[in-house]
Amino acid sequence: MANGMAGLYIGATGIKSAQSALNATAHNLANVNTVGYTRQQVSLTDTQYMAVGTKDATSTPSYGLGVAVSEIRRIRDQFIDSAYRAENGRLGFYSSQYKAVEEVEDLYGEMQGVTYQQSITNLYDSINELTKNPTSTVARSSLIQNATAFLDRSQAVYKGLKDYQTTLNTEINNMVNKINSLGSKIYDLNKKISKIEATGVEKANDLRDQRDNALDELSEYIDINYYEENNGEVTITAESCPFVTMGGVMEIGTRTVSTTGLIIPTWPAFDKDVYSDGISASNTADTDKGRLKGLLLSRGSVSVDYRDVPVMPDSKDYDMTTAAGRAEYEADYKAYQEKQEYYNKYIEPSVILSAIAGIDKLVNTMVESINNVLCPEKEVKTDTAYVDADGNEIQADSYRYDSVSAEKLYDRYGSEVKGTDNGDGTYSYISEEKLYTNTNATGAVAVDEYTYSILDMDKTDYGMDEDRTVGQELFSRTNTERYVTTTGADGSKIYIRNKLNVTGYESLYALGNMTMNATVAQNVAKIPLSTATGGEDFAKANELIDLFSAKLVSLNPEQYAKSDFNSFYTNYIGEFSTVGNVLNKFVNNQQTMVTGYDDQRKQTEGVSSDEELQKMIKYQQSYNAASRYVNVVSEMLEHLVTALGNA
Repeated sequence: MANGMAGLYIGATGIKSAQSALNATAHNLANVNTVGYTRQQVSLTDTQYMAVGTKDATSTPSYGLGVAVSEIRRIRDQFIDSAYRAENGRLGFYSSQYKAVEEVEDLYGEMQGVTYQQSITNLYDSINELTKNPTSTVARSSLIQNATAFLDRSQAVYKGLKDYQTTLNTEINNMVNKINSLGSKIYDLNKKISKIEATGVEKANDLRDQRDNALDELSEYIDINYYEENNGEVTITAESCPFVTMGGVMEIGTRTVSTTGLIIPTWPAFDKDVYSDGISASNTADTDKGRLKGLLLSRGSVSVDYRDVPVMPDSKDYDMTTAAGRAEYEADYKAYQEKQEYYNKYIEPSVILSAIAGIDKLVNTMVESINNVLCPEKEVKTDTAYVDADGNEIQADSYRYDSVSAEKLYDRYGSEVKGTDNGDGTYSYISEEKLYTNTNATGAVAVDEYTYSILDMDKTDYGMDEDRTVGQELFSRTNTERYVTTTGADGSKIYIRNKLNVTGYESLYALGNMTMNATVAQNVAKIPLSTATGGEDFAKANELIDLFSAKLVSLNPEQYAKSDFNSFYTNYIGEFSTVGNVLNKFVNNQQTMVTGYDDQRKQTEGVSSDEELQKMIKYQQSYNAASRYVNVVSEMLEHLVTALGNA
């Protein structure tokens, strides 16, 4: 035997290597059902060689000293990992939006058989009964009942949307915390892996599995890119900003929008929002990744109501034969385009915001249209302000200023002067609120004309009660009377449209701020549907029913023409159905891709018990063979030593 005792060393390395292989195989079998476990494989290599004499000048005879374990490596494909995480991010993005669409559809009951549209139909039916007998107490009571049901259902849908927005807000906050938690976990694993592998002797395979699992989970929540450094640590950028570095974790923070209470994810370390360029997503631009972005897009970040739905000006409403009329139309059309651009950027992409704005637009149009029939109004312009019984100035619908200086407009609006240049350093300007300067100079700017909406006594109907009540609407604003009364120069009572609630703030016919008019709800005789002489006003009742066939409202002028109430709702809910179908296809496609990549990983990285059992038999045989070899060498050495000793 060459070099005496070396034969024992060769056998010992065989036993040790086979034992290591058996341990790795047993470890694989023990984790056959462990989620995220990566199959480990033992790589064997020959050990060093020893020289035996000299054969010639160019070669030296040598013999090996056995076998050794070069490494225990994980069978993992980083390219499949990268593809999986990219598609997993898209799955998270689209699934969060699809869930929001499903929530909206559930609120309207379209899939449960009790649809929101039925409440519109019931209201129409009750008004239709009024056309047969406007003074019927039964018909009036039915109107109150169905109007109340319509408003209650609308308020319930609105509250459901707002509650779900709050739920999404909470989910976003929890997700930010989860992302930070995963970042800290990956950072801690980085340090452990780096410490273990620093000697170059051992691979921290199980810790690497934990880190890969954390990366898989993180990829669902936010768009990430990562890179493994030479020391084994992984550095991560999230939404193009450093997140996990070798020095620490740049955690995501939040800020709260004061007007809405909604939170916005931020990078405190970089003093900017996580999505500083706006929350937009495009598959072609590869920006449609991350559940966090999907939730933010679904929830929205602004407050909306019916006023945010653009209304395209109709040239028929302007005197296009005059320069002033054309200029007014062009100015209004430009304002519409700006509003449409805002709607398309901040409201349309959000499932919740577009749902809130749409339902509020529908209900506001229905409510104000019905109220305006019951309480017909006319526009009055005056150069002096109306005052109430206490002598307080009543807020007008708008104020016109014919000689507002550029300085005062600058004080009010900053560098952009809004108004018509009069050519003498002053501007004509119309404002919906009274204009004040921010200087200490003259205070209020002189108003040249006030515009009010007042109850048209020539067109109004009366109640059937003894007082012959006028000016009673069907739907009211919370804590807000429809009219403020004052006395005209001739001693007559003037009903002026009230814009403020009891606390002095602007009050709108918007969901969340509407209620049934308690006066008519408690006494249906006060519904103004009788003529001045006490007769039935069939014309007024027919005017109410005609509202349901008139084309009064548009969901989005860029896509839909004006339509009646039912068509509006059909377009409105149909849009969600279309979006839901598209998102459902995206989710299904992404789920197929993610599952496909995961299956590929399992084929290469997963543990097959049959395969591992075969390996166990192989390594067990290797162990036995090496053990028998050691026994043979040991017996041979013993025989030689004994024989030499006897000699």
